[in-house]
Amino acid sequence: MSKSTSSFKDLCLKTLKESGARLTKPRLALIDCLAAARVPLSPKEILQRTELSLDAQESIDTVTVYRILDRFCELGLVHQVAPNGDYIACTHLACSASPHIMTFCTSCQTASEIHVPEAVLAPMLWFLKDKNGFEPKEHLFQLDGTCTRCKEAP
Repeated sequence: MSKSTSSFKDLCLKTLKESGARLTKPRLALIDCLAAARVPLSPKEILQRTELSLDAQESIDTVTVYRILDRFCELGLVHQVAPNGDYIACTHLACSASPHIMTFCTSCQTASEIHVPEAVLAPMLWFLKDKNGFEPKEHLFQLDGTCTRCKEAP
């Protein structure tokens, strides 16, 4: 298990416990599924992967997957990635504390989070608020483009 995978799992367990949520087998299965994912997954893909990891006594359905994903989004544990609204584990452990950028490669469909120092984003946030009267509520920006691996591919 990689450090980021175990960190994500630890963060999920801690956050769920602190929020008073029960640690059910379906929730734990979704955590494992999202921790192992290297690209954003649709709810259908998450359902298919978690069904395989649950034993015969446990079951999961589409509604349960959506409920769990909604709760994980509320808690800042996962992000939805445009354009399809697929889900990816938050790899930025202080997610709600500082701005960061989600990069999405339109060629290979990989997504990753990049921490951006507040001093870098401050002028843009000032411009949005003071010059345009817009106050962002989310702390995550998404930029679509081409990753280094795809740019270097023949």
